[in-house]
Amino acid sequence: MRPEWFAGKEVLDVGCNVGHLTLSIAKRWGPARVVGLDIDGGLIRSARQNIRHYLSEEIQAGAGGGDTAAAAAGGGGGGGRKGFPAALLASRGPIAAPRLPPDGPGAADFPHNVVFVTGNYVPEREEAVAAQRPEFDVVLCLSLTKWVQLNWGDEGLKRLFRRVYRHLRPGGILLLEPQPWASYRKRKGLTETTYRNYQRIRLRPEQFPSYLTSPEVGFDSYELLGTPQHAAKGFQRPIYLFHKGQGNAH
Repeated sequence: MRPEWFAGKEVLDVGCNVGHLTLSIAKRWGPARVVGLDIDGGLIRSARQNIRHYLSEEIQAGAGGGDTAAAAAGGGGGGGRKGFPAALLASRGPIAAPRLPPDGPGAADFPHNVVFVTGNYVPEREEAVAAQRPEFDVVLCLSLTKWVQLNWGDEGLKRLFRRVYRHLRPGGILLLEPQPWASYRKRKGLTETTYRNYQRIRLRPEQFPSYLTSPEVGFDSYELLGTPQHAAKGFQRPIYLFHKGQGNAH
């Protein structure tokens, strides 16, 4: 990840899970807006709760390593006051809550620049793809493509890719981390739908770059950023960066 991809930009994280990467980007690299989207409402609730974790870290750092529970509660200070008891912090999680939104230049500062939304990004029909308008400068699609193909087949993934392209402003970028084909087999039997779709898949992960840069989608170019090292082979996944042309509104 490069800070210049995100500074002052509007970012969409599709399949954000519990939001750790989403929140890291929102806090560290100064985007104007970050939207984390996931189909699982439980994960989105956890992501919203995780905002408090990141705020608690910030408050503790500002407290200079003082009493942890007091810092997380916004307490501490003179007179021996220690805020909420440590047991409350341990049982209920971080107590720090988002501050009131500021006016002026600070309006886009963390955590006011991040929001989490429950929803399915895979369009049901081609008409939904055609209706999509440019809204973001960066779209993240990490460790998601396998689940889209197993649940919605090749056509579902193709609609997702075309929607991402239309959702990006001219000059926008897509960060894509596809799971390897070998990992599909382990999950094909989750439901009758996933088994049926697995048997019908023709668009393999190694073909994604050529499909995304074809006229059917429209990305101008791409680069392989690398394959991170990991103890588990299944997590050694390539990460690609796709570029939308400056003159391509749709």
